[in-house]
Amino acid sequence: MNNEMKIREKVYKKMEQEYNTFIENLKLKPPEKIIDGAYEKVMKEEILGDFYPEYDKYDIEKIKALNKCKAPLEELYQNWMDCDTNICEILEYNIYETLENLVKKENNKLQER
Repeated sequence: MNNEMKIREKVYKKMEQEYNTFIENLKLKPPEKIIDGAYEKVMKEEILGDFYPEYDKYDIEKIKALNKCKAPLEELYQNWMDCDTNICEILEYNIYETLENLVKKENNKLQER
């Protein structure tokens, strides 16, 4: 394993441990707090998945900088929460596209009759 892959793996393991600790702490909370934490869980899971060492998705200098963070997963999550991107717009676009495709399918069925 080359040095770059070792660094990527180290960052991933650090983030994975952070995620696992988050999950274990979440399990100790009452149901209402678990439900409140569901979005954070899903987003942290998605972020973590972006850092599989084999993906080689991000420049190694950025990975090294991330490795210097005490809690890299939390850092990335908090920056996501502060992001100007509106997830609702992405969701609305996807819903719109899905509805358009459903209408097309129905129209095709009607034309086939």
